Amino acid sequence: MRDGVTGPDSPNEQPAMNAMLARLDRYPLLVLALVLIGAFATSCVAPLTGLYIVEGLGEPPWKTSLVAIVQVCVTLLTNRAYGRAIDRGVPIRFLVIPSITCFAAGMLLLGTFQVYWVYLAIVSVLLGVGSGVLSVVYSFGRLFAEQTGRNIAKFNGFLRMQTSLGWMVGPAVSLTVFGAYGFAVTYYAIAALAVIWFGVCLMVVPAAFRTHHPGMLDPNAKIPFNRGLLVACIPVFLLGSGNVVFVSAMPLYFSTELGLMPSAAGLELTVKCFVEVVVIYYCASIIRKVGERKGMVIAAILAIIFFGAIHSADSLADVLVLSVLDGLYYGIFAGISMTFVQNFAPEQPGVATSYYMSSLFVGGLVGNLLTGLVASAFDFRTTTLFACGLAAIGCFVLMLMREAKHSERTIGTA
Repeated sequence: MRDGVTGPDSPNEQPAMNAMLARLDRYPLLVLALVLIGAFATSCVAPLTGLYIVEGLGEPPWKTSLVAIVQVCVTLLTNRAYGRAIDRGVPIRFLVIPSITCFAAGMLLLGTFQVYWVYLAIVSVLLGVGSGVLSVVYSFGRLFAEQTGRNIAKFNGFLRMQTSLGWMVGPAVSLTVFGAYGFAVTYYAIAALAVIWFGVCLMVVPAAFRTHHPGMLDPNAKIPFNRGLLVACIPVFLLGSGNVVFVSAMPLYFSTELGLMPSAAGLELTVKCFVEVVVIYYCASIIRKVGERKGMVIAAILAIIFFGAIHSADSLADVLVLSVLDGLYYGIFAGISMTFVQNFAPEQPGVATSYYMSSLFVGGLVGNLLTGLVASAFDFRTTTLFACGLAAIGCFVLMLMREAKHSERTIGTA
């Protein structure tokens, strides 16, 4: 572990800071637990949004899009501000705590005031700020890995694995609680989970923990434009959009056009998530052998094959076999993409991670809009071809790019 790398506000903070970092170095599972609980809490909200607005509030479905647009816009602004703050030396805890507080407040408001304008004007803003915490904890994970001499790609993979595990469980749990007790109790339960998340944050994130890159500590320094970082986000956006297009269309595609049982989509996601978690675990080995860019190319090629094949599926057996390929491509993408983007700005982990998260958020918004437009103009089967096209464009961009100078393949595997 490196000594004295975090630049605390006063010399008195250094011993406590080093002691906390040494404890985390011995128990890195605490860092992973912070991400897991956060992923679980935030994933619990996702499947309720449309149900709450349409069934709970009695509003037309298009009003769900307004909430999504406001939330994504606020999230993008929050990610940008937080990324710059991290790289200018603001302690991580100062950013995480307000975000979790906003998230919890949003859940309490949803459970208490079942009014659409409250959701649109207040809660969507609170949840947008709350979503910024994901970028911060990923930056924290990267900085922690650097400061304790860990393999960055492998630790990033573990962080993404916690996100996948949280999303495997969260939506099912929230829908189960909703089915038994209704919206109010479900949102209060998520708020209680956010309180636990808050407590874990206080326990895990040292008060003075901040970036150790000395060039970024000047608050008056202008962060330079990084063209390579921006280009690296393009394939992440495209592959992320393609995934959302398919996932959004999948339930209706399977049930109405393939004539499969309603649980087919759930079975596909279960198999996909299981394979995804296993693949993420081994992603560091892939990076060491071929580098991040080539690993992303492999993921894009597998995505093209999957989307093309699922377009021709006509039975549950086809779907379940192809779900393995779905998990394989997305596991490689999820396990590599964050490190791929971060390594184009190794001394700006906050900004790099915020760009990465923003690419996924915008990709999700565009993917949902494309699903509705394509399905309305053609059918749900055709959405798989659009997802295939997005993956193909992403693959093309990756082939034109060069490996980052600070690729994990070139900076070692400590």
